[in-house]
Amino acid sequence: MDIDKINSTSFNSQRGDGRLPVVNQPGRAIGVLFGVFFIMLVLLSAVSSLFFGDGFSAKGMRIFTVVQDLLVFILPAVVAAFVATRLPASLLSINVKPRLFTVVMAIIVMLTSLPAMEWLIEWNNNLHMPESMSSVEEALRSMEDSASTGIGALSGGDSVGDLIMGILIIGVLTGIAEELFFRGALQNLFMSMPRVKKHFAIWAAAFIFSFMHFQFFGFLPRLLLGAYFGYLIWWSGSVWVPVIAHAVNNSLVVLLSWISLRSGVAETVEKAASVNIGSDWYTILLSVAVTALGIIVIRRDALRVRR
Repeated sequence: MDIDKINSTSFNSQRGDGRLPVVNQPGRAIGVLFGVFFIMLVLLSAVSSLFFGDGFSAKGMRIFTVVQDLLVFILPAVVAAFVATRLPASLLSINVKPRLFTVVMAIIVMLTSLPAMEWLIEWNNNLHMPESMSSVEEALRSMEDSASTGIGALSGGDSVGDLIMGILIIGVLTGIAEELFFRGALQNLFMSMPRVKKHFAIWAAAFIFSFMHFQFFGFLPRLLLGAYFGYLIWWSGSVWVPVIAHAVNNSLVVLLSWISLRSGVAETVEKAASVNIGSDWYTILLSVAVTALGIIVIRRDALRVRR
């Protein structure tokens, strides 16, 4: 084992330049990550059944979501980071200040991708399983309707206060919690494995990120979004870049839902959050091209800064 290389890596991590620290037994740390996750999930489910057995009110849903983000996502990430290394902040990439240019470009890329993502969301939502699996499809769509109802309870109020609460909880807190878990902990632990390629780590974490939302008819858009967040943390070295991008994405959904549902235009959260910005192929192809260009700019700028 190259001691000089280890010392150099640790020093760079303490410096906060985005490089990952030395991780002992990353597989064990991943086991701890999911172990604490499932323990907290079961505990929270039991407590919620005890106190909210008859269903969630809007206030109860907000409390439940905040506690879930703290205990089910943030706590496992922090525990796994402490188990994995003596430099947990470096592993989670929370000690690197994001560059303003990278953050702005990350948000711009998300906005330019909207037409293409809207088309992909619609295409994925219209997928149907074979007739023999109709009962499975019905169960999956029922799960998605339940998730939609939960989001509506958080973001579909009538007042400006409801909008602010929705943005703070669904946008900001959920963005922080999920990025610390899936990118800061899970993806970085994957990347710490000696034989795991960086691209595989990013897409594996994105796959798990999308799968764990248990929304099959939104799986592909969420997979791409997770991969995008994964590349942002890899290129920038800071978890705060995907956190901000994730928060902006979620907050945009909350805002559009609030505006549409308040005006009585949409019947569901999905329709309310839909951005009708053109479905012709010229718009979609332009969206893909500009988005790809923006991603290239982010990558090249990150590589230039790292040199």
